[in-house]
Amino acid sequence: MGEELTLASKGDLAFDVARFLRLVIFGHLPEWVRYPLFAVGASLAVHAGLGWLRSRFGEAREDGRPVQEDDARVR
Repeated sequence: MGEELTLASKGDLAFDVARFLRLVIFGHLPEWVRYPLFAVGASLAVHAGLGWLRSRFGEAREDGRPVQEDDARVR
């Protein structure tokens, strides 16, 4: 119990994630596993990018409330 705890830096974490992605994309995984994982990762990246663009360039009201795009009635 008297052992010291060593934490990884953010650079180490980024390197490990990049190494994991390289292994998934170019590794020895079968194609039926590799392509869905790549598709999910790409769709998450696109979703995050579009969310960032909406928050960056989206219109905001003067009182700070978000703009409601459509006024569709829901039953």
